[in-house]
Amino acid sequence: MAAQQTNAGSVLIVTTQRDDRRVLFDTLDAQNFEAVYTAKDLPQALAFLQQDPQIDVVVMEFLGDAREAVAFCTQLKGDARLARVPVIGIVAADTPQRHWDWSRAPEGVVDWIRSPVDASEVLARVRGVMARAAAGGAGAASAAASIDRYRFAFEDSLDEIVLSDPKNGTVIDANATFEQRSGFSRAQLIGQALDTLDTGRDRTQRTALMATLAREGSVQYRCQRRRGDGGAQALDAHMRLAVLDGRLVHVTVFREPSGASDSPRYKAALGMIAAAAESGGGDEGIAQVVKLLRDWLDPDFVMLVSARPEEDVEAQPLHTYFRSSLPADAPDALKQPTLKRVLDGESVLHGEHAVQALAQDPFIEFFRFDAVIGLPLRDERRSTLGALLIARRQPLAADDLVLDTLRTIAARLALELELRRSREQGRAKGLQDALTGLPNRLLFNDRLETTIKEAHRTGEMFSVLFVDLDRFKSINDSLGHGVGDEVLIAVAKRLRGSVRASDTVARYAGDEFTMILRHIVQRDDVMRIAEKIVRVMEVPLTLADGSELHITASIGVSFYPDDATNAERLLKHADVAMYSAKGMGRNNFQTYVAVPEESHQQRLALESKLRVAEKNGELRVYYQPQVTTSSEDISGMEALIRWEHPELGMISPGFFIPLAEENGLIVSIGEWVLRTACADARRWQEKYGLNLRVSVNLSAVQLRQASLVDVVASALSETGLEPTLLDLEVTESINVKNIPNLLDTLQRLRDLGCHIAIDDFGTGQSSLDYIKRFPADRIKIDQTFVRNIGVDPDDEAIVRATIGMAHNLGRKVVAEGVEIEQHLDFLRAEGCEELQGYLFCRPLPAASFENLLAERERVFQNALAGAAAV
Repeated sequence: MAAQQTNAGSVLIVTTQRDDRRVLFDTLDAQNFEAVYTAKDLPQALAFLQQDPQIDVVVMEFLGDAREAVAFCTQLKGDARLARVPVIGIVAADTPQRHWDWSRAPEGVVDWIRSPVDASEVLARVRGVMARAAAGGAGAASAAASIDRYRFAFEDSLDEIVLSDPKNGTVIDANATFEQRSGFSRAQLIGQALDTLDTGRDRTQRTALMATLAREGSVQYRCQRRRGDGGAQALDAHMRLAVLDGRLVHVTVFREPSGASDSPRYKAALGMIAAAAESGGGDEGIAQVVKLLRDWLDPDFVMLVSARPEEDVEAQPLHTYFRSSLPADAPDALKQPTLKRVLDGESVLHGEHAVQALAQDPFIEFFRFDAVIGLPLRDERRSTLGALLIARRQPLAADDLVLDTLRTIAARLALELELRRSREQGRAKGLQDALTGLPNRLLFNDRLETTIKEAHRTGEMFSVLFVDLDRFKSINDSLGHGVGDEVLIAVAKRLRGSVRASDTVARYAGDEFTMILRHIVQRDDVMRIAEKIVRVMEVPLTLADGSELHITASIGVSFYPDDATNAERLLKHADVAMYSAKGMGRNNFQTYVAVPEESHQQRLALESKLRVAEKNGELRVYYQPQVTTSSEDISGMEALIRWEHPELGMISPGFFIPLAEENGLIVSIGEWVLRTACADARRWQEKYGLNLRVSVNLSAVQLRQASLVDVVASALSETGLEPTLLDLEVTESINVKNIPNLLDTLQRLRDLGCHIAIDDFGTGQSSLDYIKRFPADRIKIDQTFVRNIGVDPDDEAIVRATIGMAHNLGRKVVAEGVEIEQHLDFLRAEGCEELQGYLFCRPLPAASFENLLAERERVFQNALAGAAAV
């Protein structure tokens, strides 16, 4: 095997577009450049360059008016260290020319590529720039920049432009606008005679045009420019002679006829398309589109039909409109040959004389329709999903404007049918990746939006993981796509086996996987899972032929609501973190780190809101039941704080509690939670006769307060709650050395009659001697271990050992995070006394928890009444 080419030099990629960044990184990384760096935006790029790395080329985007990008180029040129670094600009396909005077490029820009970027073009441009830089030819670079500025203007033009050879009249090149509007690809055009694109001019007329061009250097004329679908469009053409890179060419520019875009008909058509795009979904949205068609074309008949030719069933009308009532003896439109032709994929386009052209159709003959338009509704695979039929008794000006607008409307309706079809086929089929069986991108995005809505309502914290296989492209290229598919299937199984059933794992695109980890209490929980995935991925994969393959993954992590509160930014931040992991050498995970200034401003704003939250009545206490393992009856509840902001919604305690601990607000907030929980527990005791134990968390800051014991005693005295019904939870990670008199404080709380529980057990670094001396009555096993029961034998062993140790020390055990029956069966078999988790109940507001107790009371009373009757 030949050695892979080594490319001297390092490249910095600066783009906010994830797809472009992915193509750029994978393409350049696969070519063994010395280093390939990525930056998500210009500030990050500048911060990176300040570290004085060795950068040979910068590939960066120019979006919108590109002022920041131009300023960035100017700043590079003003820095003696970076002035030599050439820049390759990325411009979006729809970049308006008016934003820029492209007659000269910004300082330092020596080349252009278009977005979405093409891998082969990227590599050619980067290598070309590096080669010119190595040659040291400033003049060559300047000439290349001049040529490339022309190329950019050619590609970026909103006009249709075709280059042709003056000698034989064949097409040399065509720009993207021509491709999009004509329907012809470059490959179809290059080498074809330019004459074939104009259906409205014969050879004699063409010869006369060429004579005028040779005499005057340019010529203008009206043409009928062919379209790829067989039609033609009236356009103004302007042909002139030009010199490109020392070569004489004919440049033909096609434009809409003067004033056409300002005409009322064009404005009406654009308004129609815009209104149809904004119409809703479902039957109401379809009815709205049909009404738009009625108002625009004034038809006598409109019918939208859904069909399933692959299932051999009759077409079904989704919406039908008749100007007048339908006579009883009228033929059935669903059984006529014209509809069949359209459902077979053929367009029927008759602006007039339709009754003669379609004489074999009894329905059209019956109503004497003079104009009939029938368009197939196709999905992205060009399969016909249905048909749109429009008919009038009067002729219809079915020119390019009308037909192109109707085709756009048909595409809008086809999308609605495709969405319906996906729903009807079922989520398991329509929203599932065919190779791995995982949820696909569409279903993942839907689940992420749903999770965000639930978290906004409940205050839950969750995380998004972006998992990307390292150097997967080389596996496909060297071993084939069959092996690549084996790898993807195996990776899907490993990821699915690394998380709980309540979490989501999806194949997002190619070798990219995304995950949603729900019900996160601490960020460290996610860190452990991410580390576990990295280790699982390192295990050699045995292929079907018996050979072994080593694969690794880079993982990016973002958190809701800490990093973002909407789906797009959560994914974007996880993606940025994933590229950070690749930059750290791959085979690791990284969490998203916000720009320091942005993070600081967010914290200041949140702290200001938190200071008035208690006074404004925005804080809530939720209660999650704890049940006795043997009977599954409620034995107590844990008090959990929530913050319901009037504008931000429910804010996760994982977000604001650390902030409250930093600024000392946790003292007053903690005391408020304690008094509220004691008062609620006492009220329910009196109302339902239940001695429910309530658990309240104590933070390290509270434990440092000399008055803590007095505060607890006061809360018990004021509410009348018995001290034995109050559990005070302390996390295992709290260090005795850092909190003066901690053990003494806890013992004094026990002397009041309160119980002490060690929370999140298993996540800290406690020694057995420390646990033995700690004055605790209960140990709460952290949910990180409980949720992996049935998944990870190591975590099962930890749970089993914790229960045994606690019992040997005379402490009871509460298991958190019990979510499925398998967890319950295991913990019951191991002798765990109490359980807490979503299998029994999620955290509830006080009113909902009271309703739960009322329902329990009703069930018990009914059972007692039934027993008495027997």
